[in-house]
Amino acid sequence: MAPPLRPLARLRPPGMLLRALLLLLLLSPVPGVWCFSELSFVKEPQDVTVTRKDPVVLDCQAHGEVPIKVTWLKNGAKVSENKRIEVLSNGSLYISEVEGRRGEQSDEGFYQCLAMNKYGAILSQKAHLALSIALTWYAAQSRASSRFLVDVVNRLFPYVICNFLL
Repeated sequence: MAPPLRPLARLRPPGMLLRALLLLLLLSPVPGVWCFSELSFVKEPQDVTVTRKDPVVLDCQAHGEVPIKVTWLKNGAKVSENKRIEVLSNGSLYISEVEGRRGEQSDEGFYQCLAMNKYGAILSQKAHLALSIALTWYAAQSRASSRFLVDVVNRLFPYVICNFLL
């Protein structure tokens, strides 16, 4: 035999309903008031191409409950601050003089910022810092070619004049 049917809603005293609503209000997420605020990026780093020895700033600004600690990664490894590289107070990374040597000394690579507070952490998109070495090489080659052409013209010029006059 089937169990007896229960009523869908029971009548509750008004005080109990008021307490339930108050409890729900207190526990519901109201950003910045009753619960933690999640971390989010206001600015993330973007791809940039720079010339060797130039300064560069990679932006990173996070929003959330303070204190927020920002750490930078290059190719997945933590970036160490030194006399050339520093994390600014807003979280951005400042490189005063970009190095372009081959190997580990180069600043070229993929950068990300990691923002953390007591509730969690977020990782920014990757930004590629590229060096415009090819343009520097091309400019140097152009200057060398121009000098070579001027040198050739200066050496041949007397012969051209002489042949023209004869």
